[in-house]
Amino acid sequence: MTTILSVSLPDELRDALDAEAERRKRSRSFVVAEAVRQYIARQDRDVFRDARDQTLRENLALSPADRVRLSEELWNEFARGRPLTRPVAASFDTFEQYEQWQRRKQEVGA
Repeated sequence: MTTILSVSLPDELRDALDAEAERRKRSRSFVVAEAVRQYIARQDRDVFRDARDQTLRENLALSPADRVRLSEELWNEFARGRPLTRPVAASFDTFEQYEQWQRRKQEVGA
């Protein structure tokens, strides 16, 4: 389902829109819809980033003991009664190294 929407644009922006639509061999509507999609996605990412940064600032303001306590509470909430396992950390310099690691895990059945 689509909706017809009237939008007022300055002449120079309309000219740029027409040029982009021509360059991409698409309609004005397609180019505008794509721009709106990208704008909304960027806003969503910005909201997430701002919330993440706020959480980080708040948590860094905690004392070390409070950070440990919060980490334990979060881990217990995450585990939801499942037995705790030994934590694993892995780092890779390339995506190829990661893929090799995944293949080895599958071969071993881990």
